[in-house]
Amino acid sequence: MKTKISILTVLFLVLAVGTAGAVQVLLDPLTIPQFADPLPVAGDISVVNATSAGANGDTFTVTAKEFRSQILPVSMGLPASWVWGYAVAGDDTSVVRPSYLGPVIVAERGVPAYPVYRNELPSAMAGGNVAANLPIDMTLDWANPDGIDCFIPGIFNPTIPGLEYDNGTCGTIPSWMGEIPIASHLHGGEVAPAFDGGPDAWFTPGEVKTGPGFPGAMYEYPNEQQESTIWFHDHALGITRLNVYAGLAGAYPIIDPDPANAPQTPLPELNGYDIPLIIQDRSFDTNGQIFYNLASNPQPNPTVHPFWIPEFIGDTIVVNGKTWPYLEVEPRQYRFRFINGSNARFYDLSMNKGAKFLVIATDDGYLNNAVSTNSLIIAPGERYEAIVDFKNVARGKLKNGKQVDVTMFNAAATPFPAGGPVVPGLTDTVMQFRVMPGMLSTVPDTNVVAGSPIRSLAEPILPIVNGHDPLTGSITRQLTLNEVIGSGGPLELVVNNSKFNLAGLIPGSGTPLGRETELPAAGDTEIWEIINITADAHPMHTHLVSFQILDRTPFDMAGWTAQYDALALSNGVEPGYGPPNPYSMLNADGAIGGNPAINAFKDPLLVRPPLPYEMGWKDTVITYPGEVTRIAVRWNTTDTPVAPYNPAASPATNYPFDPTMLAGTGVGYVWHCHIIDHEDNEMMRNYVVGATRQPVF
Repeated sequence: MKTKISILTVLFLVLAVGTAGAVQVLLDPLTIPQFADPLPVAGDISVVNATSAGANGDTFTVTAKEFRSQILPVSMGLPASWVWGYAVAGDDTSVVRPSYLGPVIVAERGVPAYPVYRNELPSAMAGGNVAANLPIDMTLDWANPDGIDCFIPGIFNPTIPGLEYDNGTCGTIPSWMGEIPIASHLHGGEVAPAFDGGPDAWFTPGEVKTGPGFPGAMYEYPNEQQESTIWFHDHALGITRLNVYAGLAGAYPIIDPDPANAPQTPLPELNGYDIPLIIQDRSFDTNGQIFYNLASNPQPNPTVHPFWIPEFIGDTIVVNGKTWPYLEVEPRQYRFRFINGSNARFYDLSMNKGAKFLVIATDDGYLNNAVSTNSLIIAPGERYEAIVDFKNVARGKLKNGKQVDVTMFNAAATPFPAGGPVVPGLTDTVMQFRVMPGMLSTVPDTNVVAGSPIRSLAEPILPIVNGHDPLTGSITRQLTLNEVIGSGGPLELVVNNSKFNLAGLIPGSGTPLGRETELPAAGDTEIWEIINITADAHPMHTHLVSFQILDRTPFDMAGWTAQYDALALSNGVEPGYGPPNPYSMLNADGAIGGNPAINAFKDPLLVRPPLPYEMGWKDTVITYPGEVTRIAVRWNTTDTPVAPYNPAASPATNYPFDPTMLAGTGVGYVWHCHIIDHEDNEMMRNYVVGATRQPVF
């Protein structure tokens, strides 16, 4: 017998969030003082030299723990917030910590690191303060440590409201109370598939229960890639949005000591003038606790997924684990490493007093030249490095010995780009810089200006698209971003109309689970054309590999989707169950992916190149609604010269590991939307790297 959950029950569960949690009442964000507490920086966030241990073959332990952190201003007099975070040796988690984020793990290029990940998160049943308030939705395709059957994909039936999917016998079961699974992913890392830390690598405390991709506690990060700001965060299947929201994220800058690879223009290095800025949005209850408020984005189909919402939208802005902080700066240049760690919120950053961003690096390495911009758009998962010169804003204004305050603002709508506007005085404000009179350090100032050469001449950014030749069999993929709509709105979001665990779409996927559809060859270059037929922008992230953005082009979405829908209907393909045509069949554009050709529907007069500050190595790209975003993807290291694909080359020659070896875990890599509420509800696909090109017909 199929059980259904009533609206009354849903409302009760939304308030209770779980039998162990007290009812949370939303704290009015207008009561939170802004610029009251300083930004947590070095000394407040642990710094680990990962490769000093790795050089000796040693390991270092990173443990997910529960502790208290002072996120809200001390002056409010509210209790410190219970959070989850990564702790390393020397961290005292018995006291209130200045930040839940971190540590900053500094890696040296060319020296491997060997982190050991541990899970000590207490469950709600065991008295965990955070877990008691997390709305873990058991109806999603998630890690599911006890294998409770709450998700039984049924036949899509849009004519029966509330019965789009069959939730089995779990319709009236409240939020999950058991062990918390985690998985640790190095976002932007070039690592072997066994150590990618993807959704299947989850494990519970003590490693008692593990996912099919769990490789053991110790990971190996080669750190052979170019100097860049990458980061690590939780990636457990179906629960990533909650684990990251609770605090499981940290920065992982890779530093290159080789003078030959040094930037042409001197930059502030990791010191008091080189500062990570991890920007997130959060909400709180009246007891000062973090609140994953389901009302921030109304639940579209609560009878199907009682606790999943399409996007979590917080009502406060948090930087480095502190609401609306301030940072005292000198009248000199600072280097900021921006990381958007939000669940769903995009940021369109700007500053007053004439301050600008001199962008010097994208996700995975330096730009050729510094790009000056008044605003910087950054999506969840993206990173940018930028120089801000506080000399210019302070010149002539500090003679009286008083500070000059510079505020960083946000103008991005939510959902992006055409959703609700930012709230004046709240989500339109990020943090404050207080320019103090006088230089306090003997560290020399830098002199980066617009157009300053940044990237080393030894490692230029070469157009990898030149390695793509369709006449010799180079592959182009046309892949869609779709919403599956229920009676009240989105039921889930999918990549190429394919659920995460959808298997058997192509032969020879290479793993026991058979879910993979993208089978690139090691060393090959492909063109991916991502067709966004949803209403919002999606930041699409590829594991393992960096890419270059080619262009974005609007298309006739009504005309093309009419053809797409007719084809899916005639071929009996339901929403979420694959593309309209066989995946590996070439369409009229010479592309695979199973979708009708798109080129005839694009407007060639409206093609847009990437923004100047996007023209570097990326692993996360904003795909706008109603547009085709084209990227060139090469399964090779970023500093490998551009050359035609060589099928005779060994896969192991492209990386310091063999990306085709699954090492017994049975899973490869994934690519997905980095709106992690979407990622948790099907907007993620599997891929494996092969020794030869994927067969097409």
